[in-house]
Amino acid sequence: MPRKARLDAEGAIHHVIVRGIEQRRIFDDDGDRRHFISRLATVAVETQTTVYAWALLPNHAHALIRSGPLGISKFMRRLLTGYAVYYNRRHDRQGYLFQNRYKSILCEEEAYFRELIRYIHLNPLRAGLVDDMTALSSYPWCGHAFIVNGSEYPWHDVSFVLSRFGEKGGEARRQYREFLERGIREETAGGKKRKWKSDWSLLEWLRSIGRADDLEETSGDNRVLGGEGFVRGLPSRGHRPTEPAARSPEERVRERCEEAGISMLELASGSRRASVTEVRVRLVFELLNHPGMTLTNLARLVGVTRTGVYKILERKAGA
Repeated sequence: MPRKARLDAEGAIHHVIVRGIEQRRIFDDDGDRRHFISRLATVAVETQTTVYAWALLPNHAHALIRSGPLGISKFMRRLLTGYAVYYNRRHDRQGYLFQNRYKSILCEEEAYFRELIRYIHLNPLRAGLVDDMTALSSYPWCGHAFIVNGSEYPWHDVSFVLSRFGEKGGEARRQYREFLERGIREETAGGKKRKWKSDWSLLEWLRSIGRADDLEETSGDNRVLGGEGFVRGLPSRGHRPTEPAARSPEERVRERCEEAGISMLELASGSRRASVTEVRVRLVFELLNHPGMTLTNLARLVGVTRTGVYKILERKAGA
């Protein structure tokens, strides 16, 4: 069965989850985590994507983001491709790092924003990476610490998150902390403490603490977290296609070659002439996001090997 197209529009809220292939680690140490955050910062600023919540775990990561003008697909592709190139180079490995494509869920903001913040920021506690809320407040690989301690990355909009809990900073932080702590108390209500599981879905979490009944019945579309009214309103919000469909990859190659005054034959021949190399690099990053594009097909289109494509991406990642 073909995969459904992603739903997106500028300003849309998404819960994004990325997992390691075969449940393997995607972060081996703090060096990996620092690089991922550094790359996240760069790509978020460049694509005008805002992050509200995030958590890094050994074999997966969560984030709550708002799409910028370029859309979620371009943001995630740049983030994950660059990180995978770095990780494979640093750990002397080859092959895919992430399990299939990342998962993104378009979320109804008013109904779910606070719940998503809580769900994502409690993940390190569920996974046993920290013992309690005090430890979570100093855990550097989760957005929670930055909210309670008053610090803020340019790409992590702590101020907006706090605005959902109160008008003044101190009071908003207190309400935020109590909101997270209440979730833990509700989880352990009745003396029956369930085993923490880091891979719960948000709806499973809400059902476990008796909160699901407070919200409108959700749509049956697993790409969307929202009620039927929200889903019916999606067309008017303007879905962003995953990539422009008007031109095929071959047409894009032809267009760029004509603009640069070179022939498609010279590009395909692997020529290293400066003007040809410039077009090749440009096409790699333009076509990387095209639906269904593989590295093998991309290499064929621009006249290099798969290794050549990796080297182009690697140079960009190290820039």
